[in-house]
Amino acid sequence: MTDILTRETEKRFGIKADPDDIEKLRAYLRDTYGGEDQKILDKVFSSGEAAGFLTVNETYFFREPAHFLFLLDILPSFEKTGIQICCAAVAAGCEAYSIAMLIETYNKCAEGHVSYNIDAFDINPRVIETACRGVYGSRALREDGSAFRYMADPYLNKTENGYQIEPVLKKNISFFVHNLMDELPPKEYDFIFFRNAFIYFSPGNRERIFLNLSKVLREGGILLLGVSETAGAHNVYFNAGFEQKCRNDVFYFQKKDYLQK
Repeated sequence: MTDILTRETEKRFGIKADPDDIEKLRAYLRDTYGGEDQKILDKVFSSGEAAGFLTVNETYFFREPAHFLFLLDILPSFEKTGIQICCAAVAAGCEAYSIAMLIETYNKCAEGHVSYNIDAFDINPRVIETACRGVYGSRALREDGSAFRYMADPYLNKTENGYQIEPVLKKNISFFVHNLMDELPPKEYDFIFFRNAFIYFSPGNRERIFLNLSKVLREGGILLLGVSETAGAHNVYFNAGFEQKCRNDVFYFQKKDYLQK
């Protein structure tokens, strides 16, 4: 028989939670609320308390650098129109800030200029609070992102224990709490980053997630998964209206019925 917390997690969040995380949540429910009846579960899942125990929030600046090089390569095509970007399951926000650093650097160094807006969300309210504060530990900037250090340095103020985001970098980023199992607010994005989260969703919910993302992606828009996740999406991307493509050794998904800009 499936454990009630495991069942509720998959039903509400769409993920297969780690058994150890389930047990940590169970202990929290016992110590804080004295049990795990349905009323308590409704409260902790809807408030975001449960998400703090069940979701993986690993994040750092310029993680998987090839994807940022890919974005940099296509930026010139958005100089006339601007670019709308979504960061899904953004954790504490390093991905969104990395994109902003990249575009700001492009605008300073290139002959052209790209206007942009970034919407970034996660199901866990605590990590979204961290993203809004823009305060990170020393491991937020790691060796595999060092090639982008020149982009990061102007926007990262050193603190005793890590980094503080320069406030000006926040001007085009909106952080908010959202559950990927639900449809996103109506909007059209040119580019969606959904990296290193797809693998945590149960097979039965992966197509639902793809469909929700597809609804807010423009025709011809691009969806990027984590480097290790693309193969696992093979069985669901087609039904969700995507074609798998490759450019400069980066595999990505492009929404069908593309109209050239």
